[in-house]
Amino acid sequence: MATATTSQKIEKALEILKGQDWYWCMSDYTHPAYDYAFGSMRAFVELVASISDKAIVKALRDLWTATYNYVHATMWSANEKAKTEFEATKAQLMAIIQPQYAMAA
Repeated sequence: MATATTSQKIEKALEILKGQDWYWCMSDYTHPAYDYAFGSMRAFVELVASISDKAIVKALRDLWTATYNYVHATMWSANEKAKTEFEATKAQLMAIIQPQYAMAA
């Protein structure tokens, strides 16, 4: 099996992050929801750790944390401040993670 490129690893990590069940904690710790959320988190961590560019690794980890914080800040009601902060943070991190897209914008 061929080794994935950094770009492929980044795309897969972003796919995992996008599909993460941030609300699994609402399931009363039932194992299907918990196992899925924990498993995808573990896959993200292992995939990101396999990337050699440490700036990208840090940015992906920071994006995970920022996404978690944003989801929980807006779980029960809209929070425009949290949304604005998240969007700014995400843009900064994505410029590190995928600079080719930042230059095109």
